[in-house]
Amino acid sequence: MGTMGIPARYGGFETCVEEIAIRLARKGHEITVYCGYRGSKPRTKSYKGITLRYVPCLRNKFVDFPFRSFVSVLDGLNSNFDIIHFYGSDAWPFALIPRIASSKTVISLDGFTWSRSSYPIWVRKILRLTSSFALVFPNATTVDSKFVQRWYWKNSLRYPLYVPYGANIDLAEPDETVLRKKNLRNKKYVLFVGRLVREKGVHYLVEAFAQIKTNFNLVIVGADPYGKEYELFLRKKANEKTVFLGCVYGKEYEDLCKGAYLYVSPSDLEGTSPALLTAMALGKSPLVSDIPENLETIGNAGFSFRHGDVEDLKEKLQFLLENPEVVEDMQKKAVDRVRTYYDWNKITDQMEKLYVSLVCE
Repeated sequence: MGTMGIPARYGGFETCVEEIAIRLARKGHEITVYCGYRGSKPRTKSYKGITLRYVPCLRNKFVDFPFRSFVSVLDGLNSNFDIIHFYGSDAWPFALIPRIASSKTVISLDGFTWSRSSYPIWVRKILRLTSSFALVFPNATTVDSKFVQRWYWKNSLRYPLYVPYGANIDLAEPDETVLRKKNLRNKKYVLFVGRLVREKGVHYLVEAFAQIKTNFNLVIVGADPYGKEYELFLRKKANEKTVFLGCVYGKEYEDLCKGAYLYVSPSDLEGTSPALLTAMALGKSPLVSDIPENLETIGNAGFSFRHGDVEDLKEKLQFLLENPEVVEDMQKKAVDRVRTYYDWNKITDQMEKLYVSLVCE
C-alpha cells in the first residue's frame, strides 16, 4: 500500500514493489498490490500472479499519498491480510489501524523526505517532527540506506532494518533501432533518469553540460505527474544538445540505459536510487553527487563530484568524456558491485524472512 502500483511507472518504491512482489508470487505467496489511477478505473485485475486493486489519485500530491493509504487500509481490513506493507514516510498514521485489527504491519522509508525542497515548509516540518513515529506505529520499519539507518538510531534510538533496493544485470548490447528512433547514437550520450523534481539536482547537470565542448548529447528521462514547472525551468536552461524524452519504461528504457556512455545522478537528496542501480547493472559507469546515500550505493565502483557544485560537475564530466578508457575500467566494477550487494533474489529472501518472522510472533 502507498505506492502508485505496478507495473512500475513512477519511482523507486514502485520498482521495489514490482520486483519483490513478482518473486514472492512465484514462491507461492498470495500478494495484493494497491495501485493509484487517474481517469477511468483500469480493468486489469492481476499482473504476473499478483492481485491488483485500485484507488483514485488526487491532484494535490501532499494529500494524495495519505489519502490512498487510508482508502487502501479501509479496503484491506475486509481482506484478512497477514501482512500489510506500507511504502512512504507519510503512511505511518495508518499502520496502527490494521495492527489493531490483528494484521502485522511494515513501513519502508525512503531517505529524508522532510528535506525535499519541492515540499512546502509546513509539510517538511510536520514530516521531520513526526519522523520517529514511523518506527513506532508499525511492527517493523525498513530503510534502503545504512546511512539513513544510522541517522534514525542516532535521533530516535530505534534501529530500522536495512533492506536495499536491487537491480537485474543485463550486459547485452542495446537495440539500436530504439536509439535511432530517438535520434541518439550508441555510447554518445550522457543519461539521467528520475522524477523531474528539484531535489534530483537535474538543474546542476543541465547547467554543467551546457558549458562543455562535446559532440555528446545529454538525455533526460523522466517527468513529474504533479506539475511541469521544474521541467519547463530545465528546458529553458538546457542547450541544443540536451534531449528530454519524458517517461520511458520497459525494454525501451533498458535499451536507453545500455546505449549511454555515462550515467549521472546529481541529486541533493536520495535513498538508494533504483535508477542508479539499474544503470550500474546494465554496465554503465556512474557519476554521482557526493551525498552519503549515493557514495554508499556506488562504493568504489563510480565517480563523484561535490553536490551542488556546477563547476566541479562540469570538470568531472569533461574529463570522463575525454577519457573513455577510465569510464570503461569502471563499468566492470559497477556490475560486480550490483551482483554482490544488490541482487533482487537475495533482497526478496530477506523481505520474506521478515514477513514470516512477524507472522510467527
